[in-house]
Amino acid sequence: MIRVMRLASVFLLVLFCGSAAAHAQSPDPPAPRVTLNVALPPPPDHRLSGLGPPGRLAVGADGSIYVASSSFQPSPDGILPARSAHIELLAYAREGTQKYRTRLPVQAGVGPSGFNAESLGVVAFPAGEAAVFLSSSNSRVALPQDDRAVTTLYRVDANGKVQSAASVLPAADVAGAFYRTRFYLPTSDNGLLVGGGYGPDPFNWWIGKFDAVGQRIWQAGPGPAYPEDVYGLAVKADGSVSAIIQEVGQMSGLSQWTVARFAADGTPQGRSPFNTLGTSFVMLPGFWVSTIDIFQTASGPALVRLDEQGKELGRAPWPFDQTRRLIADGNGVAAVVCAAAGPLCFVVRAGVDGKIRWQSQPGSFTDIARTPDGQIVAVSWSADMLSASLVRYADP
Repeated sequence: MIRVMRLASVFLLVLFCGSAAAHAQSPDPPAPRVTLNVALPPPPDHRLSGLGPPGRLAVGADGSIYVASSSFQPSPDGILPARSAHIELLAYAREGTQKYRTRLPVQAGVGPSGFNAESLGVVAFPAGEAAVFLSSSNSRVALPQDDRAVTTLYRVDANGKVQSAASVLPAADVAGAFYRTRFYLPTSDNGLLVGGGYGPDPFNWWIGKFDAVGQRIWQAGPGPAYPEDVYGLAVKADGSVSAIIQEVGQMSGLSQWTVARFAADGTPQGRSPFNTLGTSFVMLPGFWVSTIDIFQTASGPALVRLDEQGKELGRAPWPFDQTRRLIADGNGVAAVVCAAAGPLCFVVRAGVDGKIRWQSQPGSFTDIARTPDGQIVAVSWSADMLSASLVRYADP
């Protein structure tokens, strides 16, 4: 009898605690409105390829959307190099009408899934022009172009015409090195700031500034050792640059996180080491925001605020295992977030307090960008990563 009463007591306690926990949990965030859904068409007999780092999506000052698209025609066995490969810049008006579709004159090597693009990023400029940064891991390609540069910066005018294709010099004299970058930011002087890694894989951190005709004005790095990377990059209103760099000491071999600051002309303006973990960083006015993934902590994922010297200002619980892309969104952030155990991800909009404002339907997303009127555009992929759409989300 006593045992039965104890079991009943345990049952009631579980019921009470479960009920309390259910009330304590916040309700599921609302879904956003979908204001645009446009398929990204590959060329005839080609497939799209979503391989490579992010950066292939940009939004112009008028709300136009730009996508750098890589596609290929598979070889019969799928192992040999593709029979054909294209890299195109697609531009869409705000309402979804295609403005132009431009094939870029690429001279990189071709692999089974198209051009071996280690970096492929696009930037939109206020006057309607765009730039595309493309880097390949191939040091030589088929004759007669075997001496062509493997990294190129393209400038495309507002009508989709390629104005220039400038070769980008190596960042250092290192055999077999190439660029693998993921940050592409316009500057007020119609230039382009690029950040990520340079090396033969693994990489050293690297940042470069380019002018309107594709010439490199200055660079910072490559770093002293490897593996290193740039995890956050921002251009401030006065043209100065702030970056989150993970650097390895050449002598110690130890990894160090640093906030590095540069003047508009690239002159170093100081560094501040910090200890907060994270793989996604974005700058809001006056501070950085970082996300800590479940693999990096024993206390659960978190959204962390850091001042411009890297000092922690506060943190909040973050209800997602992984954050694969993080961008500034007014007074908050937008992100591509995923569960550790599953392939599907979500696009979310959130405050710096970690509260989710809305959450999309599950899917596969590689890039997001913010429109001038505060909507979020995403590149959404099919499960096999061979077809994609542009999806734009607005508040419920």
